[in-house]
Amino acid sequence: MISGRPAETTHDRLISLDIIRGCAVLGILIVNIAGFALPFSALNNPTVAGVANKMDYDAWYLTDLLVTNSMRGLFAMLFGASIILLTRKIEQQQGRAVARAYFFRRNLFLLLFGLIHSYLLLMAGDVLFPYALTGFILYFLKDLRPRNLIFAFLLIITLKIFMAYISYISLNDFWQMAQTKGGEIALQWQALISEFSPSPQETVKEIAAMKGSYLDNLFNVAPFVLFLQSYYFITEFLWDVASMMLLGMALFKLRVLQGNYSRKFYLLLAIAGYAVGIMLNADSLAYLESHHFDFLSQQKAHITADLARVGLTLGHLGLLHLFISLDLLKWLKEALAAVGRMALSNYIMQTEICIFLFYGFGFNLFNELGRADLLLIMGGIWIFQLVASVFWLKYFSYGPLEWLWRSLTLGKRIALKKTM
Repeated sequence: MISGRPAETTHDRLISLDIIRGCAVLGILIVNIAGFALPFSALNNPTVAGVANKMDYDAWYLTDLLVTNSMRGLFAMLFGASIILLTRKIEQQQGRAVARAYFFRRNLFLLLFGLIHSYLLLMAGDVLFPYALTGFILYFLKDLRPRNLIFAFLLIITLKIFMAYISYISLNDFWQMAQTKGGEIALQWQALISEFSPSPQETVKEIAAMKGSYLDNLFNVAPFVLFLQSYYFITEFLWDVASMMLLGMALFKLRVLQGNYSRKFYLLLAIAGYAVGIMLNADSLAYLESHHFDFLSQQKAHITADLARVGLTLGHLGLLHLFISLDLLKWLKEALAAVGRMALSNYIMQTEICIFLFYGFGFNLFNELGRADLLLIMGGIWIFQLVASVFWLKYFSYGPLEWLWRSLTLGKRIALKKTM
């Protein structure tokens, strides 16, 4: 199924990867915009906020069915591939020591960007920090053969599914004991639930903070960011990110990620991936709805979440390569590639736009809009970023943050403007 045609490149950049990266960074906003605009508890339970009518319900349902976690998975796969892509040429020309030093400097500055993004720019769900930390570890696995990378990926996914299953069984036993024995055990159960499910009173406090000043928002988000970047990173996010990065590294080495296989291959990949992902997500969503999104139902749905994410991510990859292979909508492909070349700038720009729209020191729209309205706003941001990225790259060689990142990594100010 190999096409025999090398993937198209410009300045050593694989255009197909730029297009996919552009789709991933735009796609992340489908989920993130709800995180900016709605209370935290609404992310796992749509009945809390953001669903006032059928259009809002459909927007939530389709987002969770087709998108949630999968765009982040696609982004992580591309980041894993970039570990190989960025260091390969330097290793060939200047040796492994130089390549390693370059990658670690680059990753260190990405870590710094992540800290600024998550704390100062108030983005609790930042991916730059965990990607950078995970990248430091996976750098040492980049020379593994594809089959070994896939084995490591499968091992992590299997362990995550097993641990999620064990966790659910243990919690279900705990709940049954609380129901039958009551007393102290019931109080312990309620205390456990309160740690994971904010009470209505806590949600009211959150809304008040988000509608407050910049400092109100900073003090509200900082403890949560610290939790995500410490305990949650070690127990959950590290393995979530590492699994998809390992898969991305393997698929890059197999040339699947670059689009070197036939249309039939990518069609089958899309069909198989979507069949698995949509089937598992549809089953989980039906179960969650029938149990009113309670704590235990969310824990049970988590068992198949990783497998569904992998399926959807591979489905997206197959569909995107089918789109790339077709000789149509060239203007859209060029615009998506431009967004992908400026992925860091566009990702952080989305945060800046959203906090200005939704938080109290901006337009103060937090908890004011339904999910359908949020998707309309998201579409406007997409159009702006597609147009702005194309316009910017007509005159400049890098996105603004890409330029800063590269200059910091190289230790010198590089040229930003294109020479006419």
